[in-house]
Amino acid sequence: MLSAVLLIACQTAGAPAETGRVLDVGVALTMDQRKVIHNARIVIDAQGKIAALGRQAEVEAPEGWPLLSYPKSFAWPGGIDLHSHTHTGGWGDINDMVHPDNPELRTLDTIVADNHLHRLGRSGGVTMVNAIPGSGTNISGAGTLIRLRPRDLVEDVIERYPGSVKVAQGYNPERNGDLGGTRMGMWWMLRWYLNEARIATAEGPPESNPELASLVGIFQEHHPFLVHTAGARDTYGTARMFQLEAQVPVVISHGSFNGYEAGAALAEIDAQLNIGPRNFDFSFNQEAKFRGLVEAYESSGNEDISVQTDAGVIPQEEYVFQATLAEWLGASTWTALESLSMRPAAQIMVDDHLGRLKVGFDADIVVSLGQPLDPRAPVELVLVEGEIAYDMRDGQLY
Repeated sequence: MLSAVLLIACQTAGAPAETGRVLDVGVALTMDQRKVIHNARIVIDAQGKIAALGRQAEVEAPEGWPLLSYPKSFAWPGGIDLHSHTHTGGWGDINDMVHPDNPELRTLDTIVADNHLHRLGRSGGVTMVNAIPGSGTNISGAGTLIRLRPRDLVEDVIERYPGSVKVAQGYNPERNGDLGGTRMGMWWMLRWYLNEARIATAEGPPESNPELASLVGIFQEHHPFLVHTAGARDTYGTARMFQLEAQVPVVISHGSFNGYEAGAALAEIDAQLNIGPRNFDFSFNQEAKFRGLVEAYESSGNEDISVQTDAGVIPQEEYVFQATLAEWLGASTWTALESLSMRPAAQIMVDDHLGRLKVGFDADIVVSLGQPLDPRAPVELVLVEGEIAYDMRDGQLY
């Protein structure tokens, strides 16, 4: 009965002439309520959506649709890296540091579609990146969500603009000669912009002040702040300023060094954490503690954790390995797995159609010869909206 219903759903009247495809795998890690399906079948319609998902014995393959069969492999949702600088294909990132705040800048104009770094990223299981400016100023501009489609035109790879607005706290944006020289000065400026954006949201941003447009989008909950921050003081200071005071969507990115010492306080407010590329902290004191950062935050009660590469600090294709390291350093397996797709999809506000293998969701799917946290298991196949974006048989890149 179930197979008949699913088949009818895939063959509705008025469907396009072109077919979808069927993907059979040994194991599907759906990342949907931690559901695992053995001997799984994923039916993908012509629009690149998952039309049916279940065991092969229960889901009938539509007649005439191409079948991709990987009986010894795992399928899982494509990786979503929220902290990436690979959009130009090199080091041509936006990192203007003349002024201490540059919210009017954007990465949208610097994107090189389907560049070599994005092709390498796909070969490692990444299907989306949040392309953000550098960290030389407190507010460095708007980022762009890029789907790693094999397309030459920029408009064909953009998932959403803005993807987020980049803020940096601590270390990188420190400067001499203006308010960016001290924490008090930097925090005063950030609060000033938050207040101006709140006023503009209520009144409508004036055309003569485009620097507030992307900030207004945050108050309208179209996209979040993504804040580069490290150390317990700045990590919790970020949560206090943006989440508790301004009450706007914010993702705490990096959270490194001893940031985890504020972990319990962050857990109390359900903070969103995007950890990496540093995966550990070593305290040079009498205790000489070596802690995995994801494990440290998880042990403090935090669940909403994603990983990141800050690529090219860590190569884009090693995104999944960031979760592998998190598990090796003590994080639970499910926390590490969810940090790759399900958690970042929710943090960047695309979890209504990405981040899980689920009927109705986009078919951004990775097939690997082993479970994703196993560094010995290469990526064999990557689908982006049901389209083959990487096939190891055409030449293994990673």
